[in-house]
Formats: sequence, C-alpha cells, structure tokens
Amino acid sequence: MFPQYREKYIKEIWPLVKKALKPFKVEATLDTVEGSMSVNTTRQTWDPYSIIRARDLIKLLARSVPYQQASKMLTDNKMFCEVIKIGGIVRNREKFVKRRQRLVGPNGMTLKALELLTNCYILVQGNTVAAMGEFKDLQMVQKIVTECMENVHPIYSIKELMIKKELQKNPDMKNENWERFMPHFKK
Repeated sequence: MFPQYREKYIKEIWPLVKKALKPFKVEATLDTVEGSMSVNTTRQTWDPYSIIRARDLIKLLARSVPYQQASKMLTDNKMFCEVIKIGGIVRNREKFVKRRQRLVGPNGMTLKALELLTNCYILVQGNTVAAMGEFKDLQMVQKIVTECMENVHPIYSIKELMIKKELQKNPDMKNENWERFMPHFKK
C-alpha cells in the first residue's frame, strides 16, 4: 500500500520499475484504485531471492524513497533495507516531534553525518525511518534511531562512530581493545 500523495510519482516511474524487474522474470502490478503495488513470480523466475528484493523495492517506493536510490536493491547484492517504526516509541506527540527533529538535525546535518559514517541511505518520513545499506551498518542505524527516540542524542553515537572509523584506519590497533578510546558520557 502507498499513500495518496505518492500516486503521481509512482505512476510516472512504474514503467522503469517493470523494466528493472524484467531481467529477474518478476511481474509487478500497480492498482491505483486500491493504492497498492504487488510483485509476483512467473514460471520463468530463476532466482528465488529476486522476489524478496522486488518486495523491498516496492516497500521503499511506498515509503517515499526516490526510484534511483530504491533501484539499488536489485543491482547490489550487499544492499538490504529496513523500515524502522518510530511512531509507537514515544507517547507524547510533542516529544516525538522534537526527537524526530533531533534525528534530522539542523538543515539535515545530523542525518547527513549518520549517512556518511554508516554508509547507509536514511530517510525520515512521518512515523518511520527507511534505511538502506549493508547489514551491519543497518543494525547500527537501527540502534541509533531507537536510542534517539528513547532520548539519547544522536551526536553521542556520531562521536563514537568517528573514533571507531579512525581506529579502523590504524593497522596497529586491530587487535587492541578500543574501550579506552571511547568517550564515557554521564547520564
């Protein structure tokens, strides 16, 4: 299912979606009356995982991810996606909006920093956060997003990720314990 405001965009890109799914022999259908997209295997489908990738593609399109970004699900074998529901974590609407804005940051800078450090594409939309990337990076993003909704500022995670990135560059630190380099924040 996709929201009403996405219908025009999805109609425009639907021929591209069908063209992208054709080599995998997966059939896609668009129902604008009901507001839904679906994918089905055909008799010629040879890759069993292609239907899951196609499902992830239409799931991301329904969550307002641009087609150019979502189409990477089909081409890159290391790419996974996650739609993190953040709507039910915070009960108070005002607190929820503030924490969601904290995740985005001023002019989207916090989100951009998270994208650069985790090598993931992150899109905050309504009550969900859509993320695309490698599996370990997605786990990191999910942890950061849920912590942010539980009132832990994402800048702490960003600082920790920056330190880890610097330590990964140094070959001497490969077998060392990194705990002494990590910042210890007070509650």
